[in-house]
Amino acid sequence: MGAISRQIPPPLPLAQPWRRGAATMIDFLLAWLFSVLGYSPGAAIQWAQILVFFIAWWGLRVAFVNRNRGQSPGHWLMDVRLLDRRGRTPDFISLNKRELVMGVCALLTLVVLETFGRGFTVLLLLAPLLINCAPAWVDERHRTLHDRLGATEVYRCYRGFSLDRKLIQIMSKLRKDV
Repeated sequence: MGAISRQIPPPLPLAQPWRRGAATMIDFLLAWLFSVLGYSPGAAIQWAQILVFFIAWWGLRVAFVNRNRGQSPGHWLMDVRLLDRRGRTPDFISLNKRELVMGVCALLTLVVLETFGRGFTVLLLLAPLLINCAPAWVDERHRTLHDRLGATEVYRCYRGFSLDRKLIQIMSKLRKDV
C-alpha cells in the first residue's frame, strides 16, 4: 500500500547520423592536430605521426570518454553521449573494441588526406570507413559496425556546448545584419 512509485526519466533520443559524424570529425581533427607533433620531414612513411595519431585517438575516444561520462570532446561539443545497452557509460573493454575499428578507419582517412591520393586509392582506403558507418543511415537505431562490436549506442543529451545550435544562431544573426 505504501509503495513509492519511481519516476523513470524518458529515454534520451538517439543521435542523428549527421550529428554523430560531426562529433567524430571534431575528434578526428583534434587527433590530427596532435599527430603533427610526430611529423618527420623527408620520411616516406610517417611512423611517428601514425603512433602519435593512435595515441591521441585512443586518448580522446577511450580514456577521455571513460572519464567524462560517455563524451569525447566532439561529443561534448555536439551534445551527444555514448552509452551501453544498460544506459551507462561503456566499460573500458567495450570502448577499446569499439575504437579499435573506428581508429583504423580514421587512420586510413588520415593517410588519404596526408598523401592526397587519387582515384582508386582513395576509394580503397576510405572503403572501411564507409562500410563501418553506412549502417547508421539504414538502421533504425543508427548503429554503425563499431557500435555493434562495442554494444553501444549514441544518444542526444543535454550536457554539452550545443555547437550546432550556436552556429545556427550566429548564421541567422548574420543574415539579419546583411
